[in-house]
Amino acid sequence: MVGGRGRTWGAYWDALFPPALVTNWVDWKRGSTGVNVARRLWDQREHLRRTYESVYGADASRWPSQHPGVVLDAVPVMAYAACLGCQWFDRSGHAPLLAAWEHEKSDGEVR
Repeated sequence: MVGGRGRTWGAYWDALFPPALVTNWVDWKRGSTGVNVARRLWDQREHLRRTYESVYGADASRWPSQHPGVVLDAVPVMAYAACLGCQWFDRSGHAPLLAAWEHEKSDGEVR
């Protein structure tokens, strides 16, 4: 599913590849490699979320933080900040640990 509908990797696709006028070749690459990148990052986020749930339980309202920040590094060369409690994803890749911490400490207000 491409696009941010539902709780899938589509939210990461939307963040990584905002609408833009591109050539057919770039559009094709985004549709193949881009999908794989978004899925890989989402899969890593889901793995980390399940690990967090194994410690704090599946009821997110009882977690110590409603927006636990994480750093995703499943794609070589770049790391990204993300959240286990919502679909927030920082596509900038700049200082991902700091961005994840700021998102968590602001209770999801910092985007």
